[in-house]
Parts: sequence; C-alpha cells; structure tokens
Amino acid sequence: MSQYIIAIDGGGTKTLGVLYTKEGKELMRADFGFSNFSIDEVIAKENIMKTIEALNVLRKPEDEVVLIMGISGASKMSHKEVWLKSLEQAYHVKAELVTDAHIAIHSIDRKDDEHVIMAIGGTGSAVMMLEGDKTQLIGGYGYLLGDEGSAYHVVLQALKRITQKFDAGKPFSILEQSLCETMKVKTREDLVSYVYQARKTDLAKLATIISNRAFESDQEAYELLANEGKLLAEQVLTAASRFKKEKHVRIALRGGFVLNAPFVKDVFQNEVMKYIKNGEMEDHPNEAVLGAYRLGLKILSSEVTTW
Repeated sequence: MSQYIIAIDGGGTKTLGVLYTKEGKELMRADFGFSNFSIDEVIAKENIMKTIEALNVLRKPEDEVVLIMGISGASKMSHKEVWLKSLEQAYHVKAELVTDAHIAIHSIDRKDDEHVIMAIGGTGSAVMMLEGDKTQLIGGYGYLLGDEGSAYHVVLQALKRITQKFDAGKPFSILEQSLCETMKVKTREDLVSYVYQARKTDLAKLATIISNRAFESDQEAYELLANEGKLLAEQVLTAASRFKKEKHVRIALRGGFVLNAPFVKDVFQNEVMKYIKNGEMEDHPNEAVLGAYRLGLKILSSEVTTW
C-alpha cells in the first residue's frame, strides 16, 4: 500500500492541484478554472472535482490518499461536511477543506522555534499569525469594515478625495483626472452611479492607475500607496503583540498589490522592522500548494485510516 497526498490551491483565477508521495516527491500537476466559492459555488466544485479526478488516476484501490483543499471562500460554502463526505466516498480519500490563506501560511518555511506572520495585500487584505499549530486571523473584515492595505482600499481613498473636490468645487489633480477619465465620470452623479454599481474587484483594478502615476513621481499617488503600506504594517504589529511567547518571527508577504505596487512593500517593511526587533522577512516564497501537502502529511503521520 502506498500513501499519497493530493494538495489543491483554489482561488479566483485557477485551481492548482499537485499529487505528492508521503515523502514529498511531486508526481504530477493539474490545473483548471477558478474555484472561489464566493464567486460561484457550483462551478468552483466542478473545477475542484476535475482536479481531483486528474490527480487520482495513479492510485491503486488499496492506497491511502489524503486530499487537502485550500480554497478561497471556503468559510462561506454551504453544507461543507456533506460535500466532503461525498468526495470521500466518490474518490476513496480522506478529505479536508480549509481556506487558501490557511495553506499559504503553512507553506512558509520556518524553524520550530519561530512564529509566523503572513500579511496578505491583494484585492482585499488580512493578516494571519501562526504560533505552534494554531492560526489566528487579524483584520480580514472585508470591504465594508476593513481591507486596509489593499488595492480596493487605496482606490477608495482616492475616490473619497474626488468627492471632496466635487463638494468644494475645486479642480481635480492629475491623478484624480486619470481616475475620472477611466471611469467616464464627469459629475458627482456619475461617480456615485459607477461606484455603487461596480464590483469590488473592478474598483480594485483602478489601483493600477495610482501605481502608474506613482512611477511618474506623482506625490499624491505616492502618499496613497505609502499609507497602505503603513496600514498593513499596523495589522502585522497587532498580530505580533498577540503571541504568547517571545520567539523569532518570520514575516511573509502575499498578494499582488503589496508585492507589485510601487512603494507599498518598502514602506511596509520599514515600518514592521522598526518595531519587531526579532523579526525577519521571508526570502523565497513557496507555492501555497506546498502548505496543503504539509497539512496532509500531518494527517498521514497521525492517523491510520481505512476505507
């Protein structure tokens, strides 16, 4: 009998699956469309099952297979346990479902005597801390209550400046003009209509305009981006204060906004390292799917499962 781990990382763009041996050797990969439950639960499940089927072909009936899925929106899906049971029966696996953030933090390399803090700054934002085997979320309250340090939040701050210019009857800055031209906004009514009809992801894409202006030495754009770096850093400092034991802290960044937008990462790192004296930034990020493998290995190492 052989033991395998099917590790799946699912998000808003694609579903990546990797088949590992218990020892960590990668045997094959498969990827299909998105599997974010918040976007479309039916299609997400279909793409996940396609991934499982593609990776489950090498196993023999007597083999032991653990399936670990880290899927965006996992906390919001309906009838989770029923669906997991159906997967176990259909594919003869031991199935576990966690969030994509959960497998991401377990993909971070760390020593036994280290804590981990992972800051996610993408469309939205959140910070996750890992102490021993226990994780805790800081922030992550969504676009109505939070998302500081994200593409959505920086756009929202820029749009608020436009509302202030409308009210004061003052001319727009170059950045504000660029945003209005992209949104085809000429009046305050246009702005309200655009913002309240747009999806969060579409608004977040406007962060590219702010980034482009920052590359052109636009001070307003720089200030907006730098502030997001500070806001994300504040959440990391809050996380660091919650650790029960004093240990070295491994700090990792995830998310396209914080990693790619100009100045955000630099300001974030300066703020964090100023106050966390026993901290160290992650050098070489691993794929999130590796975290799913590591979680699966814990199950294989601690359980004797028969089907």
